[in-house]
Parts: sequence; structure tokens; C-alpha cells
Amino acid sequence: MTCDVCDHEMRPVPVSEPRPDWALPVKERWFCAWCYAWTEFGHDAQEVSRPRYEPPQWRWERAESEHLPADVAHAYGYFGSTLCGIRQEGMHASPYYWLPGRDNACTACKEAAVVIDQRWPTDPQGEKRQRPQVTPPPGSDWPPF
Repeated sequence: MTCDVCDHEMRPVPVSEPRPDWALPVKERWFCAWCYAWTEFGHDAQEVSRPRYEPPQWRWERAESEHLPADVAHAYGYFGSTLCGIRQEGMHASPYYWLPGRDNACTACKEAAVVIDQRWPTDPQGEKRQRPQVTPPPGSDWPPF
């Protein structure tokens, strides 16, 4: 599947990780390793979830792991690692935003967040481009009928 934000290839990501009780089921999840846009299929038979553009201070959750230092806040990068590239067993996103403006925010995560943010194209008014409607990828079993 091609990313509707930046036209790079997206990759499927397993949806087997634990989900909170309130979260709806997901059949397919796709991520773009270039701009970090994501798309989910399967909340219900007709729903496609594609979060819109969010600035860095609202886009990233704080990474949690018992092996990360408590005095440095890292951004969770959706691929089992921080934006700065730290990968550890058991790392996950916290329910809290990672705030790049805080004194304890990882400098390398801040730099990566700025680069990723610049990869989202802008429209003629200079605003970040909104995501168009998408269709399921070829070969997808979504929708189920």
C-alpha cells in the first residue's frame, strides 16, 4: 500500500499487541516509515481510521520501558523503538504525550520529530496537507464482504 501523505510504501504491522478494553478491534494496520502516517482497517465493516496531521507536541506518546532512564523523556516511534532509535524488549507507548518543549525531552528524539514533521507536505496555503479518503490495499480482506 502506498502512503496517502508522502507516496512512500507503507508496511503492514502486526495487530497482535495487547489493546485496552475500550479499544475497538483492528484487522490491519499499516505504517509509513518515512512520514510515520498510519492507517487501520477493521474497526467495523466500513471504517478506515487515518489520523490527521498533528504537530510534534500532540503527535507522539512518551516511550515507556523499565530499561529507559527516568530522567530523559523519549518519544515512542511506533515501530518498537524511540524516535532516536533505542529499541528495547517490552518498550511501549504510554498514555501520555511526549512533550518536546520540556527540559527532559531527548534531544535526538526532538531532532527526529522535526525531520518527520517536515516530510508531511503542505497545501498551497502553507497548511499541512489533509489526508484524502483511502481504499483498502489490493489483496486485503477488508471489508469482509
